[in-house]
Amino acid sequence: MQLQKEFSFEAGGADDGYAQWVVVRQMAAEEAARRLNLPVGRGVEVWLRGGIRLRGKLRLLDDLLFVEESKVRNLGLTVEGVPFIYAEIESCVTMD
Repeated sequence: MQLQKEFSFEAGGADDGYAQWVVVRQMAAEEAARRLNLPVGRGVEVWLRGGIRLRGKLRLLDDLLFVEESKVRNLGLTVEGVPFIYAEIESCVTMD
């Protein structure tokens, strides 16, 4: 009598499922950034409060599936590894 089925993680589509999940998360993050008018994934010049200027590729600090309206001001971003939040941005201009 077999009480539990065995799971097989070999060539059964597990890699395809993970790849699709990654693509969906990336699309969701891009959609969230688009709604906020943020050029995520592009070269930018960002001015933060306090006169701090950053140049490089704008990225979301964390992958998101959705952005809650109440938490938009605390959305984590990064340029060249420097983290900051959306509320700190004074201006953001694309460079490419």
